[in-house]
Amino acid sequence: MTAACETPATSGLRHEVSGAGDQTIVLIHELGGSLESWDGVVPRLAPFATVLRYDQRGAGRSDRPKAPVSLDRHVADLGELVHALDLPRPLHLVAGAAGALIALDFADRHPHDVASLVLCAPAIGADARRRAYLLERAEACLAGGMDAIADAALERSFPVALRGDGQRFARYRERFIGNDPASYAAANRLLAAADLDHAVAGLDSPCLVLAGTMDSLRPADELRVLAARFRHGRFATVDGGHLMAVQAPDAVAGHVEAFVAAHGQAARPARGS
Repeated sequence: MTAACETPATSGLRHEVSGAGDQTIVLIHELGGSLESWDGVVPRLAPFATVLRYDQRGAGRSDRPKAPVSLDRHVADLGELVHALDLPRPLHLVAGAAGALIALDFADRHPHDVASLVLCAPAIGADARRRAYLLERAEACLAGGMDAIADAALERSFPVALRGDGQRFARYRERFIGNDPASYAAANRLLAAADLDHAVAGLDSPCLVLAGTMDSLRPADELRVLAARFRHGRFATVDGGHLMAVQAPDAVAGHVEAFVAAHGQAARPARGS
């Protein structure tokens, strides 16, 4: 496993590449998360695949621009990072919650570069109620900082019933509070405005939708309906909550490993290799 790093061609994006398999798995973290959200998942995937994880622009220890980061920029960042690192394609994209926006939009724009998707508690849009909540949370964050919204946000995404490992929860909460309030608020607004219905309908790659049995934010019944909208959609549940990669990493890794094995394709040489 390599240390988290930046390269000249990917300046501003902290990332880590593990393993050296012919299949490339890209792990895309949730809103408020960082590459550490996948700490429990990577060790099981790295023995058979090349695994890339990174802090999205504006999150973790990546560059925090003053202007809001658009979905276009996030998708371009992913493409540029994969290109700069000469990773084998097509890619298997694995995304948590709002990270699914990036995965799905990338697959819509670059269908030949994507072999499969695994969407964990995907948040790819918001109804009126969720939109109001996201916008209110953005304003509260800007007014009072991350401390002002942390407890309420984590009560929904990391419920008390899933905090048996107190140290794991404490580490996640510390990283969450370390977010830049302006960048976090912008990410909330991005999700509130998102509409990827066209990408769902047009996706030709196989897609596994994972739902947490204790997820009140994106309940299993709702995600089962979403999975059925994909042309090649599959659905499964995980005994966890909205942040299932953190709360149930072994189960998530098992689903990813099986799905990649079932839908792996002969890797194409990376551009420039």
